[in-house]
Amino acid sequence: MSKENTNEIIGKIEKIVLPVLKEQGLELVDIEYLQEGGYFYVRIYIEFLDKEVSLDDCAKVSVAVEDDIDKIIDEKFFLEISSPGVERPLKKEKDYVRFVGNKVKVSLKHKINENKNFEGILEKFENETVFLKTNKEMLEIPFKEIRKANLVYDFKNI
Repeated sequence: MSKENTNEIIGKIEKIVLPVLKEQGLELVDIEYLQEGGYFYVRIYIEFLDKEVSLDDCAKVSVAVEDDIDKIIDEKFFLEISSPGVERPLKKEKDYVRFVGNKVKVSLKHKINENKNFEGILEKFENETVFLKTNKEMLEIPFKEIRKANLVYDFKNI
């Protein structure tokens, strides 16, 4: 399975899923299409902006999209619909704006100050730049340099 083929399939899945989510007041967080072991998986992560996603919400989305997704994927696959969880990924620019003030972990494509991985408070996002306050410094990270980012849940506050 080539990266181009995977991206093409994810694009087709997104076109199927977005209208269903909009109708139900949900937001798309991410779509994964991958092979683990001998099995293929389509994972769709969804959320409400103002409340928790329930199992019933996930089931409704699954029923609404499974037949159409089945038509575009040749391999046998498992469809999983879920909330992104407390350590949700930050994928889109609007995610960075929404989660200003939160603790995040960021992995970069290229090193800054001899490091590719940082954790700190997301201070702001503007002009396609993430401003991350670490214990040592304030970093200005170009959005296009971010390979992966997610919220960090603080288990000490339970």
